[in-house]
Amino acid sequence: MRLLIVISAFIVVSKSCEQIRSPLCQTGVGYNLTIFPNLAGHLFQGGAIVGLQNIRALIDQKCSPNIREFLCRVYIPECYQGKPVLPSWEMCQEAYEGCHQLMSSLGQSWSFSLNCSKFEQSTIDSIKTKSKDNTEFWFGTGVNKLCNAPHATIACKRNIHKGHMDSIVARFNGNLDTSQVDRLMQINYTYSAEHITSCFNPYSMPGGSFQVDPLSPAVHHPWEVRNTPTITWTANPSQYYTLVLVDAGMGGNAYAVFINIRGNDFARHEAVVDYRAPMNPTEVDNPYVFLLYEQTGRISATGSLIQNLTSNTVAALHANSHFRGPKAISWVRIKQDPYSITYLGSRSVVNNCPSLVSEALHHHPASFIPSNTILDMSVDVTYTPSSISFISCCKTYVYNEKSFSINPIGNSTVKTAHVRSSAIPSVSLSKRDWYPEAIQFADNELYTLMMVDPDAGSSPYLHWLVLNIPKGNVNDGVSVREYKGPAPPSGVHTYYFLLYKQTAKINPSVIGNYTTSCSRCGFKISNFVSNNHLELKGASWMLSSHDEYVRHLHVDESSKDRTQVCSGQSGFPASCTSVGSSVTVG
Repeated sequence: MRLLIVISAFIVVSKSCEQIRSPLCQTGVGYNLTIFPNLAGHLFQGGAIVGLQNIRALIDQKCSPNIREFLCRVYIPECYQGKPVLPSWEMCQEAYEGCHQLMSSLGQSWSFSLNCSKFEQSTIDSIKTKSKDNTEFWFGTGVNKLCNAPHATIACKRNIHKGHMDSIVARFNGNLDTSQVDRLMQINYTYSAEHITSCFNPYSMPGGSFQVDPLSPAVHHPWEVRNTPTITWTANPSQYYTLVLVDAGMGGNAYAVFINIRGNDFARHEAVVDYRAPMNPTEVDNPYVFLLYEQTGRISATGSLIQNLTSNTVAALHANSHFRGPKAISWVRIKQDPYSITYLGSRSVVNNCPSLVSEALHHHPASFIPSNTILDMSVDVTYTPSSISFISCCKTYVYNEKSFSINPIGNSTVKTAHVRSSAIPSVSLSKRDWYPEAIQFADNELYTLMMVDPDAGSSPYLHWLVLNIPKGNVNDGVSVREYKGPAPPSGVHTYYFLLYKQTAKINPSVIGNYTTSCSRCGFKISNFVSNNHLELKGASWMLSSHDEYVRHLHVDESSKDRTQVCSGQSGFPASCTSVGSSVTVG
């Protein structure tokens, strides 16, 4: 629901709040108390209910997503601390654009009581107030608690403006003065649906559109703002303007600088900095601020001006007498999505794949993984098996050479021949951090990597164990149990790769205390973790099922009875007496 505006100056008839009696407004609008008179001129609720009923068709036909809330707030206004609360200008504009033609077709006009201009000054005042609110955004008064918490967001490392710089205005260190703000900007984004891959997992990204509303708590995502928006404002046709988009939370970088916009013909701008999507890869919703300035005339973009507008945008605008304002301010709240995580990850800016894997892990629980686990590291497991051919239940199978990384987010299912014991995977470790810190390890950092199958019995089966991994290099660790590929005896098993941070070196000889006589069976993982003071930092997993390669192992390497192992398999035992073609697996 959009944040709305409390109006202090209003004709007072009702001295106190009263319960809403209109059935249309009793649910789904976020409030249950009203006060009169209203904007439509009704002094009492009874008349307002009749007036609202006369345009009920707009609500019934859902001509705008917010039409019911908007009309309720006009006719049956919310009562807050004895004062009415008006809808914002943005809410009115959205309702008008979706519904005014329908209203005309019903023989009615968009009445004065619904005219969006009456909300404009109140909205401007509220935007200016909120831009100075030091509790509104992540870098506000609660930032110390946020950034000192365990597994703190990586946004904290980009909080270069600390201390008193706790509001949008304060973030720009005296270079942003909103006293001249006298108009609103209408900013609209449209985005298409597409398929992308992020952190080895395919995602279907949605399509849609939205209008920026700085008073709304709504949070958007980089995918939704990757295209240049359409922007309009009230303008003198002969006046030149400059429009900028800057990051208020993490560094103040410019995401667009457009000069010499004549009137509000935004499409015909000169770009000092081309528009680029606000790529917030972190878990906090960060404000990206649009600022509109008047120019004293057409500007020639010299080298020094371009450099200043690019490197320290708001300060340059504040210091240069050719710019007046800002005349309008707005912002959009952006937080991470798979698009921003893969975009910046592929460019070695930041690694935040662990946040997506953590989310997936919460939907893939195991008894030895704490339910509140937040992962701080990526465990990227890549297999490059060579080609192999084998006979299983009298059929010949040929597996081609391939290379692939497992996808824990998508619960990837792998063929056991592709992850067999001879196909030892490579494991790359990186931290949830900005580069280069994401791949930097201290000399005294040690890790343990294990691969376990919790579906093997009452206690997990230990497929792989590497201790005392230094500097994030798994190959330099001590391999206590060599890699052994999955071979589930039946059904589908999940195989976890778990990375733990050590507090000290671990003596490899102690591992026998946590398994049975078979050295891998019944691994007491919880005891091992607890006794050695290990902290889970990263995880990955894959699924594998009982398949032809497992049956091949049972018969050819474990000397189990072929008839028993292959019972029920398609074509068996007829395939043993005929000349069959081979089965090729990619």
